[in-house]
Amino acid sequence: MIKTLLATAALSGAGASADAESLRAAVQRALTTNPSIKAVSAEMKASAYELYQTRENYLPTVEVFGELGAQHVNDPAFLPITDNSKTQRRQQVGVNAKLVLFDGYRRANMVYARAARLDGNVFKLLDASETMALNATEAYLDVYRNQRLLAVARSNLERHQDISQRVRSLVDGGRLPYSDLLTAEDRVDAANLAIIDVKRSLRDANARYERVIGNAPSSISGIFAAKVPSSLSQLTQRALSNNFRIHHANTKIDEVRANKQIVLSDNLPEVSLNAGSTYGMNRNGLSGDRSDTYVGLAVKWTVYQGGRKFERNALVQSEYQAGFQRDTVVREVRELAAQSWNNYVTSAERRTQLEQQLEINQLIVGVYATEFDAAKRTLLDLLEVERSRFNVEFQKVSADASLVYSTFRVLATQGTLAEYFGVKRSNIALEPNFRERARTSPSSLIFNTTIGPLE
Repeated sequence: MIKTLLATAALSGAGASADAESLRAAVQRALTTNPSIKAVSAEMKASAYELYQTRENYLPTVEVFGELGAQHVNDPAFLPITDNSKTQRRQQVGVNAKLVLFDGYRRANMVYARAARLDGNVFKLLDASETMALNATEAYLDVYRNQRLLAVARSNLERHQDISQRVRSLVDGGRLPYSDLLTAEDRVDAANLAIIDVKRSLRDANARYERVIGNAPSSISGIFAAKVPSSLSQLTQRALSNNFRIHHANTKIDEVRANKQIVLSDNLPEVSLNAGSTYGMNRNGLSGDRSDTYVGLAVKWTVYQGGRKFERNALVQSEYQAGFQRDTVVREVRELAAQSWNNYVTSAERRTQLEQQLEINQLIVGVYATEFDAAKRTLLDLLEVERSRFNVEFQKVSADASLVYSTFRVLATQGTLAEYFGVKRSNIALEPNFRERARTSPSSLIFNTTIGPLE
């Protein structure tokens, strides 16, 4: 039944000009030009550069130093009489190099933490893109709906103007009282007011369209409903597998775990290879030039520091927090899937009911119009059924749009809306595989990250 409804629930595009902006083109424009998407994209790129920056921890540090000044040393036990307690010009220049060989896995976990953060920002961007695609779809559909509502309101005005003209002829012929003409004209005025209200809503919809999509709407082309899963169970399964919010929450757990290991690395020694050379004049109070060179291993290890037990407990609780936050997101996605499905089913049922009701109302209007001409129905009878027909038709236009929108909401829930409109994930964000690369690749390959422009 629902598949049949989808086939008939499309909003007709009859009369759209050849240069009309399609829904597909509008969504693509929003995803590539909206500044809120660009802001999240910049955040993703910044985290990529932060990951690349950690490469410095695997490279040696080289420091050059120098000094120039006067020095007075009084050390008769060490200095000869000619140098002791004498102010001399002192200068030196040198270079030190250090390469960390072992640091308690601090660097490795820092790489993994930043890789997890980068993956998280990739999923954050993809989730923002799904939201933007849905917002663009809603803005597009709202303009289209209000355009159709305006057409319905104008048609309603024409029908009441036609009734008013017929009543005027009957009043002039003495077949109806003058009060009927006043009643008919009052309904014409009410139909005009309805047009004014719809025009205001259309202007609001146009403004939102321009904010989300980036340009004022031109001619809107036809819209068709998307294919949705066959059941709530299938939708929920797909949502839990594909939803980017859940993937983002998983990266947060990995980032917290890596940050925990970074802190715990302080409990292990640091081993480094050090080398350097210094050349100086009149150093330490001794006259003459002096140079020295050194190379060797250095070990630094804090064997005891109070409060480490509480530090570990705090880190464990932070990991629990990230896990519970992920579980919260999973429940929210389950609820969102149920809400999206319920909205879709209800919209389909509502549209079917309104379609049947509109058919009946149109038949009643035709019968009442014939009976009014035959003086078997009063003017109020005819105007009342016209009002009922207009209200049902007005609601059906919104029901059509709601049904179509509900199918796109289902796609967004399972994270496939942007791709439905032809925007591949690779055109939006980097490939979210940096955690895996951090686990399995040598450090030199982890940093092989190219950040090109979004297409």
